[in-house]
Amino acid sequence: MDAPFLGTKVLKSVGLDEVEALLDKEALFAARWQFRQGAAASAWEDLKSSKVLPIYERTMSLVRSQSAIAPAIVYGYFKCERIGNGLLVKGERRDFKFDFPRERETPNRCVADFFPGGFAAFQLVTIGGKVADIAASMFSKNKYSDVFYLKGLASEFTEASAEYCHRLIRQELGAAESTGKRFSPGYPAFPSLLDQRKIYELLGANRINVSITETCQLVPEHSTSAIVSIDEKAMLFRP
Repeated sequence: MDAPFLGTKVLKSVGLDEVEALLDKEALFAARWQFRQGAAASAWEDLKSSKVLPIYERTMSLVRSQSAIAPAIVYGYFKCERIGNGLLVKGERRDFKFDFPRERETPNRCVADFFPGGFAAFQLVTIGGKVADIAASMFSKNKYSDVFYLKGLASEFTEASAEYCHRLIRQELGAAESTGKRFSPGYPAFPSLLDQRKIYELLGANRINVSITETCQLVPEHSTSAIVSIDEKAMLFRP
């Protein structure tokens, strides 16, 4: 399989509705908003209908009226070669080396194993910085619950934006919807947060108004990066 192109593409006007369709509302309601807390299935469905969904609609109304969430994406494909447990990625201006830990126990997986085709896809997404400004204003007015709901929704929109890009990559590569995984710096299989700076520079993420701190945190807060595999064996794991 060949990469559909080499280099990067910027998507600055991703439709809010398109990303909202990919929201994991169950994760938002039960985990990020912490509403379920052990409720039985029938009680949970009643709670969602009577309380949680109205909060969701109210928060989405705020998002739409104030244009609080503006998904933007930069992604691309790059030639790479395996070097031990790492990948040497050929950037447009320079090369970047990524090293990954290998499992000590069977099946001894390593992220580098999931890129056998001579190229790798990378992505970086953001929903912009307006959520932080709106949340700060609400906090100053003691609207603490509204801040909590907005920031939880923003986090889930960030994840949905990442999934939107991942699906686009799958489509361009002709892969099935469930094939492959994305691996973000700072997680067990890709532990070096310093590698986030490499992805940032590789993709030129400043073009979607994202910056990076000295400690390799992306700004705005609701941004995330990843290396993307469409290998059928790719899965999340702990080394």
